Amino acid sequence: MIVAVLGTGIMGAPMARNLASAGHEVRAWNRTSAKAQGLGATVFDSPAGAVKGAEVVITMLADGPTVAAVMQEAFVSDDALWWQASTVGVDWADALGDAYVDGPVMGTRKPAEDGKLTVLASGPGREQLGDVFDAVAAKVIDLGDEVGAGQRMKLVGNSWVLGLVEALAETIALAEHLGVDPRDFLKMIEGGLMDTPYARLKGEPMIAREFPPSFPLALAAKDAGLIVEAAPDLPLPKLVRDQMLRAVEAGHGESDVAATFMASWREHS
Repeated sequence: MIVAVLGTGIMGAPMARNLASAGHEVRAWNRTSAKAQGLGATVFDSPAGAVKGAEVVITMLADGPTVAAVMQEAFVSDDALWWQASTVGVDWADALGDAYVDGPVMGTRKPAEDGKLTVLASGPGREQLGDVFDAVAAKVIDLGDEVGAGQRMKLVGNSWVLGLVEALAETIALAEHLGVDPRDFLKMIEGGLMDTPYARLKGEPMIAREFPPSFPLALAAKDAGLIVEAAPDLPLPKLVRDQMLRAVEAGHGESDVAATFMASWREHS
């Protein structure tokens, strides 16, 4: 298939590379064009150029306003199928219309590189994207015909992930504050019901104060804000959002989500 990928950042770039490796003709566009190079795709200097003649258009962009602006530039043909893979939240899912595949993904840089994302697929036309999904995902969850169902499930999934990361950050900060080696905490939970792979995946960078981005903190804070907008009466998402924003304001926005630890550590050191 001829596939246009609009947005080749941490997630879009490996998706484009895997699509090209699977034999699709990939056209790529990114605001910073250098990030679209070397993916096995033809690089265009405008969204309109990338989507011209494409059978499938994929948007993997930062947020709802960016998706809307880029798609306004793109002039996508009615014959093309639009897979909206960005996390935009409930309101923007509605604002973008009802004639697209709402399919945000669960996963970060490594699953994207390995073609092992989870697609939360909803909306008309999703059944036509099997070959495209196969190139980038290990799992596709079919959430029905209603556009927006994918975004709602993504917020549920992100609520769990972001709450887990924030709880881990504060646990490690508490351990250090009390003079406890946080690696002993990781040993304590290892192999038990309290254990989770995320404890080591994100805990070790927190302990080392090294945060190479897999899922940038600024985007995690944005996603936490989308959860707050969708469910304003829940207290925990507000706390997670605010704590992450503290770390963003301290200069860690481009670092991995694990850098939310720096807000807890600063407060407890």
